[in-house]
Amino acid sequence: MSSIEKERHMEYCRSIIEGVEIKLCSNDPHAYKAHVHNELTLGYIIEGSTDLKLNDRTIHYETGDGVIIPPLMTHCCSPKDLDHWAYTILYVDPGYYGDLIRFDQAKKLTGDRVQKLIGFIEQLLTEKIPDTLENILIELLIEFAEKDITKAAASNTSDIAATIREYILNHVKDVITLDKLQQLTGLNKFTIIRNFKKSYLTTPAAYHLQHRVAEAKRLLGKGTDVFEICEALNFYDQAHLIREFKKMYGTTPATYLAQLKG
Repeated sequence: MSSIEKERHMEYCRSIIEGVEIKLCSNDPHAYKAHVHNELTLGYIIEGSTDLKLNDRTIHYETGDGVIIPPLMTHCCSPKDLDHWAYTILYVDPGYYGDLIRFDQAKKLTGDRVQKLIGFIEQLLTEKIPDTLENILIELLIEFAEKDITKAAASNTSDIAATIREYILNHVKDVITLDKLQQLTGLNKFTIIRNFKKSYLTTPAAYHLQHRVAEAKRLLGKGTDVFEICEALNFYDQAHLIREFKKMYGTTPATYLAQLKG
């Protein structure tokens, strides 16, 4: 067996979101005959190039391009060079989104859209905050879909968003899941995400996180211990708080405190 053959790799793993699987593949010749997946396929090319052959057309993909293939669509890949070929794929059970959105066409994603997908997949592989990740996934599915019936699902968009916002502000220290927001509004998760983002430019989970980090900063300034802050504001662990604090304020909690003390 050559050294190149030893490097061939394919791995499936469950994600923290129910109904979503991850496939990591490099230099592997598997499944390049015509085949279908029951799931919606979302992914991107890490290295190499390929032609995606469909019944009616062929789409060419290069390194960095994103891929969308609807469920049950017959296709096959023809990578140019198997020794320089790697990709990561998400398989999303269509039961996850049901009739709320629809995917009819295979697509190539480029630019900002593929960067959003890559960022989400990287988070899914490294982070363990299911509700935050699910908010992002739903946001992406709505953006990528051909048809989104949640656009017309509620005419009182601003009222719904305001209700959710008020609930978040009154429960900053609590765990707030999409399931709780469904109970609060009587709406499905996709409609909640669309309506809230239309009014506040972000998802409920991201909005909640912003206020938790802001509250963490306030408590740090009062001398509260970082561990106590994590417990009080339901951060997954200290690393989670540090990571989100740095994203929002450009520095770590420790550096922030040191600078306050002069």
